[in-house]
Amino acid sequence: MAYQVLIPEDISEKGKQYLLDRGYVIKMGRGSSEEIICEDVVDCEALLVRNARYTRKIMEAGKRLKVIARHGTGTDNIDVEAATELGIQVVNGPAANIDTVAEYTVSLMLALSNDLLQIDRNTRAGNWEFRKTYKRGETHEKTVGIVGFGHIGQAVAKILLAAWKPTVLIYDGYVKEKSVPEGARRVDSLEELLKESDIVTLHAPSTPETRGMLGKNQFEMMKESAVLVNCARGDICEEKALCEALKNHVIYGAALDVFETEPLSSDSPLLELPHVIVSQHCAGLSAAATDRMALYAAQGVDEVLSGRSPAWPVNRL
Repeated sequence: MAYQVLIPEDISEKGKQYLLDRGYVIKMGRGSSEEIICEDVVDCEALLVRNARYTRKIMEAGKRLKVIARHGTGTDNIDVEAATELGIQVVNGPAANIDTVAEYTVSLMLALSNDLLQIDRNTRAGNWEFRKTYKRGETHEKTVGIVGFGHIGQAVAKILLAAWKPTVLIYDGYVKEKSVPEGARRVDSLEELLKESDIVTLHAPSTPETRGMLGKNQFEMMKESAVLVNCARGDICEEKALCEALKNHVIYGAALDVFETEPLSSDSPLLELPHVIVSQHCAGLSAAATDRMALYAAQGVDEVLSGRSPAWPVNRL
């Protein structure tokens, strides 16, 4: 009997075709609530997942479950500890959208630091007087602080150093001096990075150590002219504290692709602030990256169910 793979949230055809070509049965989910997934997973050996939360209850409902494959990188929506205790392998695809997210990050960084939102709004309103007061620096003059220097943080640094050669600071407790690229400098504390940077960009995972990493005290360390870019995870920043910092001109602006709660509420104060760019957790969703995320997740399912060692294991069984 063929193994069944439950896909609660749809993925690209490339990932599904990969599974079908290898004899798997695909079961498309009826929804992404815990209750529905618990019902759908009962007869499945694999889960290929996106953004819904995957709890111990879901895993216990999947009596035949052997693998959970994450479409993308972050696994903070999966109870990895429960999966490990239940003997379920968790895999992901960290290489799928590295350059995609890095490119999007730099795009937000440039749009925000060049005040393109204000230019666009004033031009649409017919206010050509705005150009007389419009001032901006140039990217090569700025100091960019990168918090978290994994694959995406490294890709952001590579783009910046190749194109504009700004001052690049890196804060990551796991990065050794020899891993820092030429033209960048590792700092020993988050405080040092925040105080010196004109642009702060976040690329840390969501962990107990990083959640709430930036709050009121940290925003007060930043320059009044500084901007924040977050294409990592929403809970790294305390959203309420960020809103207050922006309202009170403690920092100048922010570009956010991720939020504490997603989708972002329609009454969020972030939507009313003038120097804020918001997007829909889509930094990694180019067409090519979406295909790669689906394909790598499907490959992870096949590796585990065919008895091979997975290329990207999240937990150790």
